[in-house]
Amino acid sequence: MRAMGGEERGDRRRTQILDAAARVFAERGYHRTTVRDIAREAGIADGTIYLYFSSKQELLLGLIAQLGRFAERRADFAEAGAMDLRDFSRSYLALRFEQVRETRHLFTAVLPEILADAELREGFSERVTEAYEAADAELARRARRGELGDLDPQLLTRVAAATGLGLLVLAILEEPVLAERWDELPEFLTRLWFDGLPRERG
Repeated sequence: MRAMGGEERGDRRRTQILDAAARVFAERGYHRTTVRDIAREAGIADGTIYLYFSSKQELLLGLIAQLGRFAERRADFAEAGAMDLRDFSRSYLALRFEQVRETRHLFTAVLPEILADAELREGFSERVTEAYEAADAELARRARRGELGDLDPQLLTRVAAATGLGLLVLAILEEPVLAERWDELPEFLTRLWFDGLPRERG
């Protein structure tokens, strides 16, 4: 078996810590969780965490970045570059909404902290910028090919993100219709965005 390199070991340890933090934050909430709690859950010494994260705040931001897959968005868009825009939107939304279903309990614990803490908001904004830039670039490319009509790619990115965030908040609030029909949302949003509301006849 090939020996694991230092970088790979570091990535695995970082993931181990983030997974432990996700479990503890979801169970105890951000403020009631200590670095020691996370270390105990991960089965490592307290000081090991500080080799990868400078603070509990930095750990939370790393977890949010992992959940949002911000660093992977550019690769996601590149992989779907040959797809029809409608098909890409449907498949991408299905992926994102399935991820939200699996991690909604964690967002319930950490989203209020991001909204209330200025430093967390700033850190979150820095990380989400990478995702915005990736989406902006892909939509700008499609706009040059005439796929977006006269829609502004940057505004389109942010309106789509706001739609997703609004639905996430409703899901956190356990809105009953969304709870029952969550799986319908990717197709519904794709139809709404591409077909619009029906026009009056006559």
